[in-house]
Amino acid sequence: MRENKWKVILIGVIIVSLLAAGYIAWQRHGLEENNQSVAMSVVYDEVASLARMNGLDVAEALGMFRESGVSTVLIKEPTVGDAQAAGELLMRTGNELLLPGNAAIWQQFGESFREQIKPDYRYLIIWDTEVYQRVQGQLQAKKVPVRSWEGREGTSVNIIEVAYNWGLFEQMGLGFLAGAVKEVNAAGLQAMVQVRTWNQVTPEGLTYVFRELRKIPNLSGVLFNDPVLPGFPEQVRLLSYLMEEQDVPLVQIEFSSQKGLAKLGLLLDKNVVRLHTLTLEEDIKKDYDIAAMVDRFNLAATERNIRVLLLHTYMKTDVPDMLAMNLQLVEETRENLQAEGLQVGEASVLQPLGVSRLVLFVIGLGVIAGAMLLVLMMGWPRLALGCGIIGLIAWTGLLAVDMVTPACKIMAFIAVVVFPTLSLMLNVRQGGVSLGRSVLLLLRTSLYSLAGALLMVGLLGDVGFMLKLDQFTGVKLAHVVPLLLLTMVFCFAGAKGDGSWQRKLQQFLEQPVLVKFTILGGVLFAALLVYVSRTGNESAAISDWELQFRTLLDNILGVRPRTKEFLLGHPLLLLLLYLGYRNNQYIPLLLGGAIGQISLVNTYAHIHTPLAISLTRSIHGLWLGIIIGLALIILWRAGEKLLIKRWGWFQED
Repeated sequence: MRENKWKVILIGVIIVSLLAAGYIAWQRHGLEENNQSVAMSVVYDEVASLARMNGLDVAEALGMFRESGVSTVLIKEPTVGDAQAAGELLMRTGNELLLPGNAAIWQQFGESFREQIKPDYRYLIIWDTEVYQRVQGQLQAKKVPVRSWEGREGTSVNIIEVAYNWGLFEQMGLGFLAGAVKEVNAAGLQAMVQVRTWNQVTPEGLTYVFRELRKIPNLSGVLFNDPVLPGFPEQVRLLSYLMEEQDVPLVQIEFSSQKGLAKLGLLLDKNVVRLHTLTLEEDIKKDYDIAAMVDRFNLAATERNIRVLLLHTYMKTDVPDMLAMNLQLVEETRENLQAEGLQVGEASVLQPLGVSRLVLFVIGLGVIAGAMLLVLMMGWPRLALGCGIIGLIAWTGLLAVDMVTPACKIMAFIAVVVFPTLSLMLNVRQGGVSLGRSVLLLLRTSLYSLAGALLMVGLLGDVGFMLKLDQFTGVKLAHVVPLLLLTMVFCFAGAKGDGSWQRKLQQFLEQPVLVKFTILGGVLFAALLVYVSRTGNESAAISDWELQFRTLLDNILGVRPRTKEFLLGHPLLLLLLYLGYRNNQYIPLLLGGAIGQISLVNTYAHIHTPLAISLTRSIHGLWLGIIIGLALIILWRAGEKLLIKRWGWFQED
């Protein structure tokens, strides 16, 4: 009786915490609904190359892309090789400069200059004064030892001597091409700039480089070129101050790991937009057609909250008119986005979502109550009370000492482990039920499991998770731990003999190990490895046929349900609920069904996916899983006699 009172209290706490989490989820949904504007961007250098191939001015080509839907142009910071290719400068080694063919250059500075030339140094020869000043300023800011010679009166040539490691120098940025900035501005387009990292970053150098960016008109975003941000880790806070001066968002490149970017994004109060692209290398490897490219960009914008789409100028050997093809890609992508209800123009930035610690505390209480209820169901009332006390103290303490994010991530992990496990323990019964009742039980089981998902959504409601500046951790463990718990409880609860499942577990552990069970354990372990490899933030590669199947589902349903749910988990769980967990021969059905519930909850661990998309995905998975499960039950009933009589499977003891 006392235990029942505890259960009622715990359920009450869970309900209150679900209301608090639901409030946060609703706030987040509203935020996502207001974040509907997507910017389409192209790369300046690639458009310039395409323009030359077609005999067009760069400004004319940019105008054509603007008319097709592009609003932003990415300008990459040029290296010395890029600047030379653009005609801004010539680079010569000392030996080359001393050759007779270059005598006209050094003669302008007199015979004394010739004697100062060092054969193994490099010399930048620049005619335009603005370019000379820009390059000289960049090199000095980046601690490159230089000497400079300005041309005599009446001449326009300037020379910069560079004494620096060539491997580092050839990767260094020289500031942004003035011509590129002017042409983008003249075309009525906004500019995003991609800054290169350099060695020996000083506060003065970092300040100079970023204050030069303020000269670029219509700047709409800043992104970085290299795996490590300039000045990381010592200068990240200064970098955040300099970024704030730009008054534009930081651009995060999807699937690109850049050290320092997450910390910088958090210091900027999450003033971040996410960018997706299909790289030229990937297109060459897989040879996408326009429809596949459009689908990819569409999914990025609709399902992952991407708000900048970078469309490269893709070159196809079998396409006679490259310019027309790339303009068609832009137009079809724009039309597709608009058909999805998105606006195409300036990239919208997610606004901060304020979540008080009091609300988080209440949500966390629901997780603690769920864990206590699970332990009670396992037959350990004292342990349940101990877990509750320890959990409450730890949760309160972590929030009090300002370790909010780690505490929320821990609680979110516990929620997605506890609630699918608890849901199955509450709803899977020893005896079977009718067909209609089994469907209702599946829906109820899924609803109980989704309580864990809602609590996780409330705990990870910060915009930093939506922007992937931080992530839910322990995804793979969250897929495995519930399976282990369910195996431990159901396998020994359904074993022969007297006593509790804990006693049966003890007896099992005292048994000798047989070879056949060792082999079976190896097979199950291999299956577990495959299962785990297909989960998490970085899952195993998928086959081409599976990609085609996913695309088909996307095209038919709009939002693709999880294969683990509608093809495996939900049908097997429906069959198990219909038959009942009669004995341990049904453990494969239980674990297979559990995979669906685990996947259902972990769908919402993809915080960067809009809630409406995740909910639609879950609904599609359920109704499809029910249909397939009903078909499976019909097949089962048809073959049940054969399975029992011929092989003796699934007989009741």
